[in-house]
Amino acid sequence: MRPTLQRTLALIPLLCSTAAAEAPGDGFEVSVRGKSHGLEELGQHIPAHRLGGALEQLELYRAWIIENDYRVSMTEDGRVILVTSSRKVARRRMKLVDETLEAFDQLMSPPDRAGSGEVFSRAAWGVGDHVPDEVPVVLVEVRKVSEYHALLSGLGQAREELSSLASLHGMRPGFSEERVTAAVWQESPLGIELGTVWRSENELVNRLARLLLFRSFGPQPTWLSVGVAWNVELDVMREIYCFPYRSGFVGIGEHGGWETELKREFKKRKADPLALEEFAGWRRNTWDEHQAQLSFGMVEYLSRHEPGVLPRAAEAFRLGYKDGFKTTHPDGSWETNPSYQIPVEDQLEVLVDASDAELLGRATEFMSRWNRYRPKR
Repeated sequence: MRPTLQRTLALIPLLCSTAAAEAPGDGFEVSVRGKSHGLEELGQHIPAHRLGGALEQLELYRAWIIENDYRVSMTEDGRVILVTSSRKVARRRMKLVDETLEAFDQLMSPPDRAGSGEVFSRAAWGVGDHVPDEVPVVLVEVRKVSEYHALLSGLGQAREELSSLASLHGMRPGFSEERVTAAVWQESPLGIELGTVWRSENELVNRLARLLLFRSFGPQPTWLSVGVAWNVELDVMREIYCFPYRSGFVGIGEHGGWETELKREFKKRKADPLALEEFAGWRRNTWDEHQAQLSFGMVEYLSRHEPGVLPRAAEAFRLGYKDGFKTTHPDGSWETNPSYQIPVEDQLEVLVDASDAELLGRATEFMSRWNRYRPKR
């Protein structure tokens, strides 16, 4: 059973006193800005309002980290926890974490919700509304496949709702899981060519961007979630190597060639402008190359020429999902509707409200010209 954040906050004194009383050398410390601290000191080095969420996340992985001798690092703002095999790896990866945070914040800075009075529903068994910015993102880069499987098994034993992780992801090189706001991936997966097919650094950047979006804005349409992650990955890494939901072969030209593909397509269809239904219905955990290309192109247009639309739309989608995920009965009781997706027509209304009715026409022209595109307004 997952503890609520309120329960975790109540356990902070116990956790800290336990950490202090454990035998020296158990290895459980958290590094902030390159300096290691015990759990009892963590609240002095990250924002106090994020301590409870950090402790909640760390408890899930603590036993596995100690058993396998991994290192824990955390950003000073308390938004990201990174678990790596060594301090040397942690130093390199934390630079990428910082660059990813900077790129994400420029693109998707969430609104100030202070004083909004928004109410969140929580059921006794831990199911409830997504609460923005409540817990940090956890990133775990695993060195051995045996340790990867052990972590999957451990997460399933820790929480009943995670018991399916091993069967869902055991044959994959990694996964991103919104239920725990975490991503786990193998540094060097067996049978996958490193460098040309798999780059662990790109996995970190892309998965972190998707989880940062979820952390601040909750569930989002697939085109927006994956498109934002590709935008950040391209900004930080200069090429795209992480293709969520794709299992087939990835050609060399696809790591940076979608601009050319889209330019070729839209030069041929000047009288046939982009329609939202061409990509907004892209369902999670499925791969469609054309929808992926259009999602990439749409987010590229917005990030370059109408950047304010993206966070405004994401906030509207957050509220739309919050409402759609829940069915409230006349007696005040409620139940979840986890399969809910925001209808395409509602997505279009959100985008038009955040911009105007000519948005898709401008995106069409952009995709036919890219760097040569000059906005008319």
